[in-house]
Amino acid sequence: MKQMKKMKFLLIAIVLIGAYSCFDDPVEQERIDYTPAREAALLAEYIDTLEDRGFDVDTAAAGIYYVVTKPSDGAYIQAGDSIGLEYIGFIPENGFVFDKSANHYTNGLWKFKYMPGDNLIPGFHAAISLLTEGSEGWFIIPSSLAYGSTGSGAIPPYTTIAFELKLKDIYE
Repeated sequence: MKQMKKMKFLLIAIVLIGAYSCFDDPVEQERIDYTPAREAALLAEYIDTLEDRGFDVDTAAAGIYYVVTKPSDGAYIQAGDSIGLEYIGFIPENGFVFDKSANHYTNGLWKFKYMPGDNLIPGFHAAISLLTEGSEGWFIIPSSLAYGSTGSGAIPPYTTIAFELKLKDIYE
């Protein structure tokens, strides 16, 4: 009798394993092939979406895309200026926020000395250089000016990133 119960259990286990193997692996379904072609298509789609919503998306010489959401007559940043900046970094494809100044700094204001060539990604430098004191904008940075083919942390390879930036102050 015990032998029969063990056989039933084994038979049911085999049937369940076999049935389960017919379904797609959920982990396999979530795998994405991050490529430059995929990134280019998503970038174009995101820019089209912004333009369809009435935003005028400009392209900087450095290769980033941007929308000034709050213009200002303030001064542009110069190398060596101390600045106060608020930022939110996100992935346009899914809205995932990977960093924001409010997580790190008092009142969400990052105060630092602006020096091109320091450890910031090139696209972030390009974005900051387009701001004037008191202005705000959205900056879309292709992976070639961000984390490239390797990605970084929660940012996959060949992933366009974006920042909402507010240049609050330029300090003397």
